[in-house]
Amino acid sequence: MKRFSVATGTATLALILSGCMSGGVQEGGPVQTTRPTDAVQGQWFDTSGVAFSNFNAGVFETRANDTKEKLAEGNYRFASANLIEINLRSLARGTQSKVNCALVNAAQLNCTSSSGQQFSLTRRSPQVG
Repeated sequence: MKRFSVATGTATLALILSGCMSGGVQEGGPVQTTRPTDAVQGQWFDTSGVAFSNFNAGVFETRANDTKEKLAEGNYRFASANLIEINLRSLARGTQSKVNCALVNAAQLNCTSSSGQQFSLTRRSPQVG
């Protein structure tokens, strides 16, 4: 029973996170002079404890906490100073989706998938030293 709930939770998270991403390279329009990607770059954890996501220079991926298996991948970009759009491909389901995430503060992203599912990601404080 636990194996089923972990698989279900993982699939749900992958679907949810797939909605957090959209488009890789933005065509046309001015390039932002500030580098807001630094605000989300790094590792973020879903609040259910099933998976974690990495944001790195416009590339997004989600992995299972227990096995480190990649669940989803895609691209992200800043639509504004605190709105991140993610285009995501679920590797478990072979589907693509979009997710919008609001950067609430340096340690919290509140996200909504294109299907309306809401979830939060949190960041652990980086270790100094």
